[in-house]
Parts: sequence; C-alpha cells; structure tokens
Amino acid sequence: MLISFTLKNFRSYRNEATLSMETGERLRKYDRENTLKIPYTKDKVLKSVAMFGANGSGKSTVIKGLNLMRQMVLRPTQDVSQQLPYDPFRLNEDAAHQPTQFEISFVKDDFSYSYRLTYTQERVIDEVLRERNLATPNAQQKVLFERTGTKIQVTPNGQDEALKTTRPNALLLYSLQASNYAPAVRVFNWFRNDLIIFNQQVDFSLFDNGFINDQRVQRELNDFLRASDVNIIGLGYRETAVTPETTKFLTQLLQLSGNLEEPLSQKAEAKQRSLYTVHKRYNDQGERVGNVEIPLNAESTGTQRIVLIALAIISSQIQHNQKTLIFDEFEEGLHYEMAVGLLNLFNSSKNQNQFVLATHQLELLDAHIRTDQIYFTEKNYRGESDLYSLFDYGTSVARSDVAFSKRYIKGQFGAIPVINLESFQADLARSEDGKDSTSHE
Repeated sequence: MLISFTLKNFRSYRNEATLSMETGERLRKYDRENTLKIPYTKDKVLKSVAMFGANGSGKSTVIKGLNLMRQMVLRPTQDVSQQLPYDPFRLNEDAAHQPTQFEISFVKDDFSYSYRLTYTQERVIDEVLRERNLATPNAQQKVLFERTGTKIQVTPNGQDEALKTTRPNALLLYSLQASNYAPAVRVFNWFRNDLIIFNQQVDFSLFDNGFINDQRVQRELNDFLRASDVNIIGLGYRETAVTPETTKFLTQLLQLSGNLEEPLSQKAEAKQRSLYTVHKRYNDQGERVGNVEIPLNAESTGTQRIVLIALAIISSQIQHNQKTLIFDEFEEGLHYEMAVGLLNLFNSSKNQNQFVLATHQLELLDAHIRTDQIYFTEKNYRGESDLYSLFDYGTSVARSDVAFSKRYIKGQFGAIPVINLESFQADLARSEDGKDSTSHE
C-alpha cells in the first residue's frame, strides 16, 4: 500500500510537493470505510485520494512523476551513454540545471520502505533505500543502501558484485534485485505488480492468466459488470503465437526505446495475450443468437477502467494482495452516477485497494470522502505548481453546511481556473473585421 509520494524539480513542480495517503490527525469521519490499517501498527492510510484543479495546474504531472519513477525502476538504461528521462522545471534558469528528485514510501508484505532517487540527465546523484520490519515490535527504520554518485555510503552484505556493475546512469536498486537481494526484489515487485497506473496503454497482463478462469472470479466479475450496466456478460483471453516478423520488429522497437530487458528472439515460443469482453449477439428480430467477443482495447475508455477496477478489487479480495491504482482524468468515459458510485465503492468496507484520482468532476467533492482525501493543485504566475490538501485548512472546513463543490467554485480553496473568454471573443471579432488586435493604428 502506498504511504506517500514526493516530487521535486519535475516539470511544473519546482519546489517539493507531497501526495500523502496518511490519515489526517484526529480525523475520525468515515474511519472504518475509508481507511486501511497498516499491518502490526495502529497507523492507517487512506483508501482513496482525489486531486482537483484547473487544466495545466499540475494534477497530471503528479501522476506522470509517479509513472516515470516506476518506469525507471522497472526498465534500466542499456549502456553508459543512454540518457536518463530528465524533465526539470524549465521556467527558472537555476532549476533548469538542478537534479530531479522522487521519493516514495509504501508497505509490502510485512515491511515498510522508503526509496529516494535524485538524478540528472547524465547520472544518478543519490539513491537510498530504507526498510522497517513491521512484524518486529519496536523495530526502527534502517538504511539498506545509500549511494552518492559513484560512492556507496552504506553497502548491503554480500552484494559487492552488484555494486561494481552499477553504472553512473543506472539504478543500484535494479542491480540488487537482479542479484536476488531480497529487499530490492520486494521493492521491485511492488512497483511491477502492486502499483497500477492507468493510461491508454494500461497493462492488463497481471490479470490475463488463469486468474480470470477461476469460477469465483468469473462469478464476481459478472456480477460487477452487470451492476455497472456496461452490457458485458463476461471476460476472457486468447493466447496466440507471435510471428517471427513481429518478434523482430518489437525487438528493434524496444531496443531503440531502451525498454528491452531480454531479447525477444531468445524467448521460447513468444506468446501474445489479448483480453476480450463477451457481449450478447442478436438478429434483426431482436432474438439472441449467441455471443460475440470484442478486444478489450477496442472498448471505450470508461469500459476499460471499469474492467480494470473490477479485476483489481476481486484480486485483492481473493489473493489478499492490496494494489494501488492511479487514474488520470478519472471521469473520462464515465457518467456522473458511475463516477460517484465507483468512488463510493473505493471507500467501501470490503475494498482493500487504494485509488488515486485526478479529476475535473467537482461533484466528487461532495461524495463519501473526508477532507484528508481531497487535494488541490494550483499554478502561480511563475508557472510553479503547488499541491495541498483540504485537510490543511483545519477542522472548521468540515463543519460548514455548504457543499465543498460550491465553496471550491467560489474560490475558497484556490485552484480554480481564471478564464477571460470575453477578451478572447473581442479579439476574434476584431480579426473578423479585418483589424489586427496587435496593430498600432
């Protein structure tokens, strides 16, 4: 489960900004439904957080930063000349040449981890991994490894070879998991299996194996889809052999992008799996004549999201593997009632997953959520984004009888767009009259 994510000097975030899933101090509202207990502790984290703000204010950038950190952990650089994905705040001459920093805290199995990464385009500046054994009473957090440039300040026992082979532009974390260092493997697997970031290229491979064929999964999935009114009666997958031509093309493409960990040509019988939704088929007389399969990637964005959410929730219930799902533009493809219904489902007592949403749907401000589950993003005149929680406004905010959405629109929490369409219309009118608005007649 995710505890917090911090980014600094990345895109529009010049200064440090933190998205925290930790519960607000002394806040008890919806405590049973909207929170998850951290194993072996009295602490809790939130099941969901929603970010609101104007277009371009920085909501998507938080998710892009989290996704970029995930990609850097899972996809190593291929050689010493490959550049790291460096994208600093460019509207300040000093920040444009300073390093980017990501830091994440999460719980995996019986351990809590804190992993920090600071880097430029050419090299890793520092990298540190901390661990705490939650199952051991009074255990303190300890540094597993710490790296400053090419110097290793703290060295894991028995990992000398991994340290020697880590390039300046590569992560020590990746080298250690490749040498089967257990904490690094655990961290790597959390990024790979438990952190799911939804975009147009979402990877459903976590669910496209025998898991879907389980009768209980099929039953619960069908019930969920039927309740969602998406006209889908089931889900399945097909596995087809990848042609040598396709394998060669994919190998070349992945090599160019630096995303290939293992040559595809060395894999025995390369397979390609595709998920399919099952729909009822009818004739012209309205009589059902069977079923038809449609590739999941051909379905609407809203339908894909509903299927992903259903699979994640069912997987968590059956396999007890809590996942953190991230959605940018959450409301896309979903009507208002569905979006509110899903948010209420995220915060239900049965759900054991976490959800982070970036959204423009202001009605969600008045859903079944707490002030510590609401975040706002805002950009100042210098182009710098800020991220802050409604909880920061104090307990008096929650006592008002006025809906959060109405108070947000009135500007009480900031983060609203300032739009001057009348000026834009006047400029268009002058252009239509043949008068350039920038002329000096």
